[in-house]
Amino acid sequence: MSYLGLEGRRILVTGASSGIGRATAIEASRNGAILALSGRRDDALAETLAELEGTGHVTHPYDLSDLDGIPDLVQRVADDLGGIDGIVHAAGIHSARPLRTIDAAHLDDVLRTNVSTAILIAKGFRSKRVARVDGSLVLLSSAVATRGQTGVAAYAASKGAISAVTKSLASELLRDGIRVNCVEPGIVNTPLTTTLAASVGEAGWAAIEADHPMGIGEPTDVAHAILYLLSSASRWVTGISLPVDGGMSAR
Repeated sequence: MSYLGLEGRRILVTGASSGIGRATAIEASRNGAILALSGRRDDALAETLAELEGTGHVTHPYDLSDLDGIPDLVQRVADDLGGIDGIVHAAGIHSARPLRTIDAAHLDDVLRTNVSTAILIAKGFRSKRVARVDGSLVLLSSAVATRGQTGVAAYAASKGAISAVTKSLASELLRDGIRVNCVEPGIVNTPLTTTLAASVGEAGWAAIEADHPMGIGEPTDVAHAILYLLSSASRWVTGISLPVDGGMSAR
């Protein structure tokens, strides 16, 4: 048994189709957790499922743009797994867009996708029919929540909101036995990173790389921090925003 104590813990991961969500699911399975994988694409979830160790894992495809159905999704997962010990809400969108091109529709899309979904995930988790003893909710913020970066105003606003809402949810859900924390990753090598690099150009990408003294990270670097926050090893930790950013926040 590892010090994390994740053996047999039932964990829902949104955004499990790729990137940090996929890496977290894989690493959690290697530590004995039982996973429910959620994302929009059946085929991508099947690819993640095939990489998991152990048995009992399930998939629950869902488009989180249907906000009102999110608590019901959490309930269905709980019914399938026999309750939920932890949720990692890794689903979200990255937006690199200059201020001059931002409109109301874009702002609404980013905030709904990155913030509204997180709050409704928490609403579903707090149900007595869902959360097991000592629950843990881990949200995904970003280093840009606290460190200014050109061209990401909408995205930074959404991730700053996640870091803020983490504290409010941690306070509110403490009475339900649920800890709430978030991680603030720097840039890691995911499919979104390729899109980002193309959007900011060669000079912009060079500046981003220079902003990470330890280099660009890998999804597993963030996944390992998430597993700590999911686990009993962090039983005395709630309401924090943990930078996992290759030294960016140290500068």
